[in-house]
Amino acid sequence: MSRYTFAQNRVSMAKVKQMIFGVIGVLMFFKEANAQFPYGDQWYDNPLGFKPLELHTSMGFLVPAVAVGTCLLLTKKDPNLKDRLSIYNETGFSWGYKYPYTFMPQNNTGINFQLRKFMSIGIEWDIYLPRDEFNQTTGFAIRPFARFYPINKEKWRLYFESGGGFIYLLNEFPLPTDRDNRLGTQWNGTTKYGIGSEINVTKSMAILFGVRHLHISNGNTKGVERNPSHDSNGFFLGLSRKL
Repeated sequence: MSRYTFAQNRVSMAKVKQMIFGVIGVLMFFKEANAQFPYGDQWYDNPLGFKPLELHTSMGFLVPAVAVGTCLLLTKKDPNLKDRLSIYNETGFSWGYKYPYTFMPQNNTGINFQLRKFMSIGIEWDIYLPRDEFNQTTGFAIRPFARFYPINKEKWRLYFESGGGFIYLLNEFPLPTDRDNRLGTQWNGTTKYGIGSEINVTKSMAILFGVRHLHISNGNTKGVERNPSHDSNGFFLGLSRKL
């Protein structure tokens, strides 16, 4: 690669970053939350869930979608990018930090497609098992997502992930408690964001692990009195295989 081409690529990437930050800044300034913001949250419980970013709401899908679209428009496809498609399965656990402190085991199976070396998109199918003193049900979710890789090496990768989708629960969730008499719904939205890593154990297999924030609510579609919501933090561990 010539010095001129390399300089062009550096300028192009700088423009991409400026455009992404500019778009996100506009969205953060104008977008209003669609879901009830949980009273009593601390910044360390939900570090990217406060205004103006609000990744615990529909912004958890909108911001990465805009970032992905912008990058696709302003960057060229890498012809040397190989093994772009992979499948994975994860098991995770998260703990609610609001009463009744719902424990949320989950299993996620997904497909991930590498669009650029620094970016991928995918879709996953999730099973949730909320458990606490008042709730004991099962939920089935589908969630598109985007991943952004500040580090993407042959043997290991570090990424930030965010995405949002829909979840159907066999029972209404959350149920009323002795501190909150509101009743949730069976159909809800779900968003997750977090940091993960992939470490190769073979040429085609990698271990996945990381931490995530999970939010479930119906976005006040039936009014705030039907949207008690759920927020939890936890970790996940799984395997990924290149196709």
